[in-house]
Amino acid sequence: MNSDLRDLRRALIGNWTGLLRDLLGPPSRKGARQWRWNRRGSLSAAIAGPKAGTWFDHEAGCGGGPLELIARQHGGSWREAADWGRRWLGWPTWDERRGSGAGIRIAAEGEDDAPVLVPANDLDRDPEVERRHAAQRAAQATWESAAPADPYHDYLQRKGVAPRDLRMDRHRGLIIPLVDLDGTIHSFQRIEENGSKRYLAGGAKAGNFAVIGGPLDRAETILVCEGWATGASAHAATCLPVVAAMDAGNLRQVAPILRERFPDRRIVLLADNDNKPGRSDNPGVTAAAAAARAIRGLMAVPLDPGDFNDLALHHGLGVARIIIDAAAPPPPQVGTYPRPSLDTPAARQALDGLVARFMGEVVAFWTADPLDADFGMAMASLATAAGGADTGTTAHDDDDDWSVFDMPSMFQPWEASGWRHGASGARGRPC
Repeated sequence: MNSDLRDLRRALIGNWTGLLRDLLGPPSRKGARQWRWNRRGSLSAAIAGPKAGTWFDHEAGCGGGPLELIARQHGGSWREAADWGRRWLGWPTWDERRGSGAGIRIAAEGEDDAPVLVPANDLDRDPEVERRHAAQRAAQATWESAAPADPYHDYLQRKGVAPRDLRMDRHRGLIIPLVDLDGTIHSFQRIEENGSKRYLAGGAKAGNFAVIGGPLDRAETILVCEGWATGASAHAATCLPVVAAMDAGNLRQVAPILRERFPDRRIVLLADNDNKPGRSDNPGVTAAAAAARAIRGLMAVPLDPGDFNDLALHHGLGVARIIIDAAAPPPPQVGTYPRPSLDTPAARQALDGLVARFMGEVVAFWTADPLDADFGMAMASLATAAGGADTGTTAHDDDDDWSVFDMPSMFQPWEASGWRHGASGARGRPC
């Protein structure tokens, strides 16, 4: 029962906005991450971020998750709240016989009638893994309880695509399952009629995707894109199976997975052309090109700003098919280093000058006595000679003579430069 209760809570969180509307009515204030109710907005609910699926009444000083909100609005115990939640989701009725096992302690008479979770065998499990598994079960249950999508759904009508095998929850939210290569559902994206999109809280998106027009095993060419509507238009234009990674960041995760499973298939990345006014970068093209290079794939880009759904809407499926058929390898990656300012002879001359300067400083360090009054003069003389001002000048010491001549070139053998130890005119001070 412990896992069943977790699955129920995850499924309710996955349908959180619809549940809030049914329980509390339309919000008085709506933000990107939080909705509020009551005249002063005293009751708030998080609809995005790490706290999604929680609520708090600032006047009453209480809060919780979906089951607590159901119990608050409809009264009764947590059991009754769970039964109501299952009916609301369209799930089968609760099997009371499963309540006798370990994993949850039933409140005794006179105790607080809230659930007290006591994990039976989960003490050594990774909480993150458990969270993923719970979200996976909730996603599967939500998908199974959803009905076929309405072809006249506002979002589908605006995008000009058919629902294909999509499903729809009781609040007309489209449910797009995110699966792996074996077809296991790990999460889902919910799209409301106004186009707002949300993912199942805790669900795994990285490396998972939506498939349009499969199966992939029989396809010689696989198209890969970002959004579901883009993929639906691409499939309608080509009749090829499409993998929708859901966003640009996931393209780099999904493409290698496909290449590993299908090493000999033709894989085409369909880029979103994000070349818009006032924007210096193009993240859609950049992400698609990087993914295509990583798997030795091809890439197709709409000529106008937008994705392939926009292209199909404005120019027709025929134009979209022509551009996809003309997919080519991505252009070579542009280097990030500046262009050279010198040609090869000038660069060689500059390098020889730097080496000569360095060698002059080395000679000055090992030949000059810091206590000698002529130390500064010797340094200046050597630096001038090393710079090439007077390459024939000879500097004399009482016991040793040092001939300062052209410094050795970096592009000729060391012995040919005259800098061998003990060579005439290049003797070093004995140790």
